[in-house]
Amino acid sequence: MQVRLANYRDLSRVDDLYRATEVADPDLLRRLRAAGPHGPIPGPGLARAWYIVNKSLSALVPLADPADQLYVAEERGRIVGFIQAEPAPGGRAWQILNLCLAPDAPGPFVAGPLIEHLFAEGQERGVTRFLVRLPAEHPLEGILRAQGFSPYATEQIRFRELPAPPSDDPGPWIPARTEDLGGIHALYLRTAPHTVAAIEAPSLKVWRTTFQLGWLSRIQGRGSDGRHYVIDRGHGLVAWAGLRLPARARPAMVGMMLDPQEGRLAVEAVHGLLNLLPRGPTLSVLRHYDSELVRAIEARGFEPIAAQLLMVRDLPMRLRARVPARAKRAQLTGVIPVVHAGVSPVRLPHGPPARATLRP
Repeated sequence: MQVRLANYRDLSRVDDLYRATEVADPDLLRRLRAAGPHGPIPGPGLARAWYIVNKSLSALVPLADPADQLYVAEERGRIVGFIQAEPAPGGRAWQILNLCLAPDAPGPFVAGPLIEHLFAEGQERGVTRFLVRLPAEHPLEGILRAQGFSPYATEQIRFRELPAPPSDDPGPWIPARTEDLGGIHALYLRTAPHTVAAIEAPSLKVWRTTFQLGWLSRIQGRGSDGRHYVIDRGHGLVAWAGLRLPARARPAMVGMMLDPQEGRLAVEAVHGLLNLLPRGPTLSVLRHYDSELVRAIEARGFEPIAAQLLMVRDLPMRLRARVPARAKRAQLTGVIPVVHAGVSPVRLPHGPPARATLRP
């Protein structure tokens, strides 16, 4: 079996492989049947939400440019698997978007070489961190763990088909400004456990470029569908919220952070935030440690539909031996240094003659 960079000729075969491995999720079908036309979670809305939730590893990202990190495993002229990654925000890590294996291929014996090849390619480019999001209990979880990936956080996904908002009163929320970034970072450090922050934000610089892992646009980004809001109690920011407005085939999305010391504010914060959203299917994405916000969002009728694992693998930096410039030129040109004629040994006081100086 050969693992190599994909090219344009592979794209149709990669797409065929992806389509051949698509299967209907039995839990999704069960929930759709249970919801019915008058259920609390309308079937079409849940289907749209589930598609977005599983997009990381269950929906092929458009492969318009094979220069992206797309590698295929080929055996006897047949593609039996592929892996696709892209630089995570900040450029210091790669995020795995797809890992797809042929149904009749032995998973570990195909996935292992694909992942190891991705690691080697990343290290050649100075990338040592690899991230992946995948639904909890996904069949690929065991394979990723065997390749050294460790879960560091869980995202709880909840869904509701919002009615028309009762008002446009944002409550305590105000639009975030660029100068609020420092306060939002301080809020993140108070909210996230140390083990999570050490991976996502070991420094302010890294956090600024990987803010929320890029799932929302940057603050005051032009022409984007993201909105950022904060709650300021005078002594500092105590809450942050990000909204991603809906699109034709995508529900709205809500993410929040709340100071653990301000738990009593959760209900008011959720109520005001939902007033800023249009009616329609809406996803709430909260971390496993956002307990007060989870209770408040569930009280507003959001039902859990899925959980996602965030996994990471760190590799040691590959150091390259430094070749002196003169020797490197000699290797490239095939020139072998020689001793020039007429060079006499240099005698040191009270010692043997030194070796003649070599000149290329």
